[in-house]
Amino acid sequence: MCAQFALKIKMKELIKKEIRVPEGIVAIEERYLPYQKAPVIARNYHRGGILQLSPMSFSLVPSWSQEEKVKFATHNARIETVTQKPTWKNAFINQHCLVPMSAFFESVYEGPEAGNMISFERTIKSPTKQEAEAEEGEDSVLYAAGIFDLWKDPLNQKASLFSFAILTTEPSDYIKEHGHDRSPLFLDFENGKTWIGMVDSPQNMVDFLLTHKTTPALNVKIERPLKVGWENKKSL
Repeated sequence: MCAQFALKIKMKELIKKEIRVPEGIVAIEERYLPYQKAPVIARNYHRGGILQLSPMSFSLVPSWSQEEKVKFATHNARIETVTQKPTWKNAFINQHCLVPMSAFFESVYEGPEAGNMISFERTIKSPTKQEAEAEEGEDSVLYAAGIFDLWKDPLNQKASLFSFAILTTEPSDYIKEHGHDRSPLFLDFENGKTWIGMVDSPQNMVDFLLTHKTTPALNVKIERPLKVGWENKKSL
């Protein structure tokens, strides 16, 4: 599961894609955990449907929740069951986003890095001189498919919260080899734009995501050792 991710990006890379970015921010270099505000890309229909980079809380709170923080983990939604579970169903049908990230972090209990927190980082080819001059090289980030919802406090309708979850899928062989059993569901940017505005039956949207998901080139880096006793979690 993707419980932590990082984003390192210059805003001009998003502006080139006609994404509205917050004024005064030139670049982002941050790491995000559940319940923290993180930037996601969604359409702002109050501004003519433009794509916009907006902060949302990383852990989805469904609109029907009576509390601002639910009692179970909601930072990831499995693509295999997203159309079936009440937590995700409405958001999956109606409210889509992209989650840009440069790396995601996992605790691993099997494989060559067992016993460590590791990062899977975006790997891109070096741009040619012409690409560098034109600033048209490969994306520096990955785009994970996400869903979001708007929660309003039932006791105070003026209090509200936008929150999101990252859709996850079966891992690539590379991720599996390094000891993890899930992966964010990544799309290229053009298919990501389609996902953001997609209106279709739930099954057709699942099929779209699984047909168009990408397998990006990744590097693995050890972040830190896990706490003593990590071996006990191998059987959980």
